[in-house]
Amino acid sequence: MGVVIEREEWALTPLAYPLLSAAGLAAVLLLPYFSAARTPAHAAGPSSSPFDVGAGPFLRFRRAFLVLFSLASVVEGIQSVFGEDEFVRCELGRDQMAARLAATAAAALFPGAISGIISDKMCLMMKFRWYIEQVGIVENDLHLGPRRACILYWVLQLAVSALKSFSALRCAWINNFILALATSVFSFCFETWLVVEHEKQDQKQDLLFDTFWMMAFFESVSLIGSQEITNVLVSNDNNGFLLPYAFAAIISIVGILYMRNASSTTQHASAIGSYQKSFFAHVLRDKRVLILVLAQASIHFAVSAFWFLWAPTIVADGRYAQLSVIYPCFLASRMLGSASFPWFYGATAPFRNEDSLTIAYVGAGLALYVVAYDYQEIGTLVILFCIFHACVGFIIPSLAGLRTMYLPNELRGGMMSFSLSLANAAIFIFLLQGAHPRNIANSSILGLASCGLLGAGGCVHMLRRWRKHTRQNPRSL
Repeated sequence: MGVVIEREEWALTPLAYPLLSAAGLAAVLLLPYFSAARTPAHAAGPSSSPFDVGAGPFLRFRRAFLVLFSLASVVEGIQSVFGEDEFVRCELGRDQMAARLAATAAAALFPGAISGIISDKMCLMMKFRWYIEQVGIVENDLHLGPRRACILYWVLQLAVSALKSFSALRCAWINNFILALATSVFSFCFETWLVVEHEKQDQKQDLLFDTFWMMAFFESVSLIGSQEITNVLVSNDNNGFLLPYAFAAIISIVGILYMRNASSTTQHASAIGSYQKSFFAHVLRDKRVLILVLAQASIHFAVSAFWFLWAPTIVADGRYAQLSVIYPCFLASRMLGSASFPWFYGATAPFRNEDSLTIAYVGAGLALYVVAYDYQEIGTLVILFCIFHACVGFIIPSLAGLRTMYLPNELRGGMMSFSLSLANAAIFIFLLQGAHPRNIANSSILGLASCGLLGAGGCVHMLRRWRKHTRQNPRSL
C-alpha cells in the first residue's frame, strides 16, 4: 500500500493586493483635502492634486521627468525580474549564481563608485564654462553633467538589453558588469538632474520634496508593471529571441532620444573650490552627511539582503507558496509607504522629519530582526516583509530630502555613489563567504541588516541636535 504525502500550498488572500493599492491611492488623492498646511505652499486650491502644483515650466518638466523616470524603472524591473529566471534558463548552479552576483557587486563597487564623482565633476566643469560664456569666450550650448549621466544610463541599458535579447548572448559575463554599472548610475542620475532643474527654475523646496516621494511612488508602480510586461512578453527559447529584453531596448532608445532633444539648462553655482577639497569638507568631514552616508548604505544593504533571501526564507522547511503572487504585495506596500511621506512632512506633521525617519528605520529593522531570529509561518513572514517595504518606501524620499538640506547639490552624485559602494562592499564579502563555503547563515545576514537599520535609525535621531546648523536654503519655505 502506497503512502500519499499531501502538500499544502499557502495562498495569499485575494484582497491583500487591492487593499494595499487602494490605501496607497487614497493617501495620494486625499492628501489635498486633509493637509491644510500644504495648500498655501502650493497655492493651487484645497482640492488640487499634488501632481498639478508648481509653476508652468517646472510643472511641465516634472511631468515629463516622472514619465521618463517611470520608463527607466520599468527597464530596471525587467532586468531584475527576468534576471532571476535567466539563471535557470542558463542552467547555472548555486555556486555559479553566487559568482555572477559577486561579480555584479564588484562591478558596482569599483566602476560604479566613481560614476557619481565623474557626474559631479562634469557638472562643475559645465558651471565653470557658464561663467566663461558670460564674458563671451564660449558661445556653444551647455549640457550639464547629470543629464549626461542619464544618457549614459540609457546607453548602458540599451547595450545590455540588446545583448540579452539573443538567447546565445544572455549568459555572457559582460552583461553583469554593464547592468551593475547601469544600476549604480540609476541610483543618482535622475535625482541629481531633478535637483539641478529645480534650482535653475528657482522653485520652493516643498515642490522638490513632493517630487521625491512621487519618484518612489511611481518606481513601485513601474516595478509592478514590469512584472506584468515580462509575463506577457516572455516566451520559450525556440526562436532564440527574448522579447522582454527587446522591449527594454526599445524603451532605452526612447530615453536616449528624449534626453538628447531636451533643452539644456544652466544654473548659478557657488565657488566651493576643487572637487576633492569640497568632497572632504562637505562629506567626509561633516558628521551630519556621514550619518546620511551610513543611513543610505544600510538601507541599500538591507534591500539587497532581502532580495537574495526572502524566497528561501518563505519556502524554508519544504513549505510551498506562489512567490510570483506574493512579491507584488511587497511593492504595493512600498508604494503605500512612499505615499504616506507627505502626511508626515511639514510644519504641522505629528513628528519632526528626523523623528519620522527614525521610526521608519526602527520599524524596518525590527521586521527583519523577527524574520532572522524567530521561526514564523508564511503569513506572518509576508506581513513582516510588507512592513519592511512600507518603511523602505518612506525612507527613500526622506533621505533624498535630508540630502537636499545638508549637502551641496554639486556633491550629490559622489556622496550617493560613495554610500552605495560601502553597501556593495558588504554584499560582495557576504556573497563570497556565505554562498561558496557557506560559512555565514542566512539568518546572520538578515540579522546584520537589521542591526544596520537600527543603528542608522539611532544616528538619524542625532541629527535633531544639529538641526540649527543645517545648510540654509533661501527657497525652503
